Amino acid sequence: MLIRPARLRDAADLPAIEKSAAQLYGSAADLAWLADGPLIAQAEHESRILQQSVWVAEADNGILTGFISTEIFGTELHLWELSVHADWQRRGIATLLIDSAYRHAITQGLSALTLTTFSDLAWCAPAYAKRGFEQLPQPGPRLQDTLDAEALHGLPPERRIAMRLPVARVTAPR
Repeated sequence: MLIRPARLRDAADLPAIEKSAAQLYGSAADLAWLADGPLIAQAEHESRILQQSVWVAEADNGILTGFISTEIFGTELHLWELSVHADWQRRGIATLLIDSAYRHAITQGLSALTLTTFSDLAWCAPAYAKRGFEQLPQPGPRLQDTLDAEALHGLPPERRIAMRLPVARVTAPR
């Protein structure tokens, strides 16, 4: 699996990956509506791709199987979306995509990765916790604003949390 920076032409394929990944919510209590919910607009994907903050997973046959979309806020890299096509889930692709964002944070001298997610779904907070993310009991203004905006869009605030993964500083050998 090749993980690479997204190209503008990839933006057209990302909504279908997001839509496929969202089918997981079809079996989640009170969240089935997310399976058919709104997707990130192609223009927004293009904007983040131009900011060099989107990475894609590409199979040997050239098919895109997943993506991660991020944005830098101050000294933190926020993960807006991590989606892996349903046909490719449970193969470690999400981990590879998170690793690419983490390496980017290191090269940019950032202090952490952040995200908001569901606290109670196995593929959400528990999966991120296994990768070292920790829940923020007091998210701070930026992440609280994100959680508030999600609530306005119908996501249940009692099930949403903010998480953070500190970035270890890599120093050159002496």
